Amino acid sequence: MKTVILFGSPRKKGNTIQLVNVMSDVLKNKGHSVRMLYLNDMNIKPCQSCYACSKEGVCKIDDDMKDIRKYMMESDLIVYAFPIYWFAPSGQLKLVIDRSLAFLDENFDSRIKGKKAITLVTYGFEDKNIIKPTEEMFKMTFDLLKLSHVGGVEAAGCERNGDIKRSFIEETRKLAESIA
Repeated sequence: MKTVILFGSPRKKGNTIQLVNVMSDVLKNKGHSVRMLYLNDMNIKPCQSCYACSKEGVCKIDDDMKDIRKYMMESDLIVYAFPIYWFAPSGQLKLVIDRSLAFLDENFDSRIKGKKAITLVTYGFEDKNIIKPTEEMFKMTFDLLKLSHVGGVEAAGCERNGDIKRSFIEETRKLAESIA
């Protein structure tokens, strides 16, 4: 199975990477091919909503999204890993989500339907209400793209680096082990 991890945190050594490393290690040990993309290091421009991509699925913007698109198309599993900023996914990941318009054809049928998706989310507060807008956005996004959300980890209380609880690491490990 091929996996692409869309790493949407600007911090390469923060809390989100701890979940990503566990997910990646377990999947690799199971024989999966795993590619991690550090979105913060990539050149991703905002969607222009021109719909030039609807015929062929290729965006007219010449940036790193062409590589991200390629890896998403090739993968069986897409992992969306990100911190919550202002009740939403990080801007780095949001750019990729907006540019996912290219995965829809002229009839809004998905070019990536049937792929599996996982969400790995970190956020500072303990209040789970903080992530409700993001959960709803991802539910609607996955429904539109016809992705199968096979699980997620929502790690609360990650205000400072190193604040991630061992229970979230174990939850991530169990989730990765459950992936066929």
